[in-house]
Amino acid sequence: MKKHNGELFQIGEITKIMGITRKTLLVYEDMGLLTPAVKDEESGYRYYSADNMTQIRSIKSLQALGLSLKEVAGYYYNTENIDSYLAHLMELRATLDRNIQMLQVRSAKRGDLTVRKTILPQQVCFCRQYQCENVADAANKLRDTYIDAARTGKMSMLSRMFTMRMSSASSKLDLMCCIPVDDSYDGPERIEFAETSALCIYYRGPYEGTVNAVRALMTYVAENDIETTGPFRSIFLEGPPNRGENSGDYITQIAVPIKA
Repeated sequence: MKKHNGELFQIGEITKIMGITRKTLLVYEDMGLLTPAVKDEESGYRYYSADNMTQIRSIKSLQALGLSLKEVAGYYYNTENIDSYLAHLMELRATLDRNIQMLQVRSAKRGDLTVRKTILPQQVCFCRQYQCENVADAANKLRDTYIDAARTGKMSMLSRMFTMRMSSASSKLDLMCCIPVDDSYDGPERIEFAETSALCIYYRGPYEGTVNAVRALMTYVAENDIETTGPFRSIFLEGPPNRGENSGDYITQIAVPIKA
């Protein structure tokens, strides 16, 4: 491959190597995102270094995350507002995490008890604890808690409601019902959960069968000597009204927080 001074690349070479067009490269330059290592003012020829290639790769990576070129420029050069760009990147990461989770959810098959690593998000919940007689009673208690949380006017539309098993015995239904609410909620039912590492199983099937996933996750934790840091959670991802009467396609994330 022909190089200028044995170290630099011509524009045609760099576009082929980096998989971008000449127009894109010139846009990067016009926006101040990229400066060629050498630019012949008379001929207009541009030559690019290995450092330029690294910069191009970085720009493309930020674009792939969802940043516009204007935002990329701000990320690099607007140090006074770096917190806002960091917050935006964190938001994009959260969106990516949610998309990954939903792909994992969709891939769940009946009878699949594969254990996966995940991150349970920070959230504030409206919580009430109950001794439930059976799964039907637990569903009624969860519905009642949901209604009361909705009446606060603070219920979050983004996060999923869940229950926590407050007893270590998988056969008991000592449950804490947790409905996500805005961080500003300050009522007596308020509990804040920190972001935490966790193990989980995406269980596809009726709620009555989630106990099988709980037992499988308990067994995995015990056999691998894993330290848990909180109760087992049943996080309701897809069910009524999403799936109507087809309970065989309900999807529940059975999760347990663990020490990172």
